[in-house]
Amino acid sequence: MPTTQKSLPFTTLDVFTTTPYSGNPLAIVSLPSPCPLTQAQKQLIAKEFNLSETVFLHPSPDSSATVPEWEIDIFTTDEELPFAGHPTVGTASYVLGLAGKKKGVLRTKAGRIPVEVVQGVGVRAEVPFDTHLHGKTLSGEQRGLSKDASIRKAELEAPLFSIVKGMTFQLIQLPSLELLGKVEMTGLSPDFNVVLDEEWKPSFVSRYYYVLLDDGKGDGEVRIRSRMVEAKMEDPATGSAACALSAYLAGEWRKGMKFEIVQGVEMGRRSEIGVEVDVDVKADGGIGGVRLSGCAVAVMEGSLKV
Repeated sequence: MPTTQKSLPFTTLDVFTTTPYSGNPLAIVSLPSPCPLTQAQKQLIAKEFNLSETVFLHPSPDSSATVPEWEIDIFTTDEELPFAGHPTVGTASYVLGLAGKKKGVLRTKAGRIPVEVVQGVGVRAEVPFDTHLHGKTLSGEQRGLSKDASIRKAELEAPLFSIVKGMTFQLIQLPSLELLGKVEMTGLSPDFNVVLDEEWKPSFVSRYYYVLLDDGKGDGEVRIRSRMVEAKMEDPATGSAACALSAYLAGEWRKGMKFEIVQGVEMGRRSEIGVEVDVDVKADGGIGGVRLSGCAVAVMEGSLKV
């Protein structure tokens, strides 16, 4: 990255929590217009923060608008993502707070996301979705699976489900919190490319382990504990995976549901994720809407040199 005298302000927030130093950390880098960064520079900055995601926030073209819009780019340490949940909730909380607005829109590579402040909930986002259940599951020859026989069996049988094209999760249901606590990083990742449906490649794919604390079929509210464990890292909160899991379960049950998902407990960063899913029964259980909600709290501010 070339050395210049420019500096860009950044803020870090902890998302899906109201308690600093819990939840999932997020960095937001505010960009001037025109954007001074190349794609390669954004990737280097995301690597420098070394968080699960970093957001690059473009200025609102009309911040005085009743419903202002902001364009955002979402990067992991390795790639740009079309959509991710905790960057959406965290950025929405940040920009709506700065603008003093109750409603706004985030423009992502996956589409426009209406966001609003909801009392007692935090921020709620209308998540873009194009759900797809892949036709295959993993085979026994895959590397990177658990050494625990019960967990491995669940991994091999778990569905692969996309919330949008390019964001796919292996949804691994476990029977108990005890078994959820035994999930470990293996150092290797399965080769998901061999099992994804051809027209849905390439895609980010990750493993999402969960335990149903209740099925919610009585009152329509479901409580879940989850973990998102990669080959070399664990994520404290994964909003896109929570949306994928919620959409998958609501579709299977053919009923609109509310989900309360707690993640990050095992790594000491408890996160509380809310998802509401509408199901169109007349459309053979098709998903009619997905809303992601949660809180965020600012932790650090500073500037970076570019």
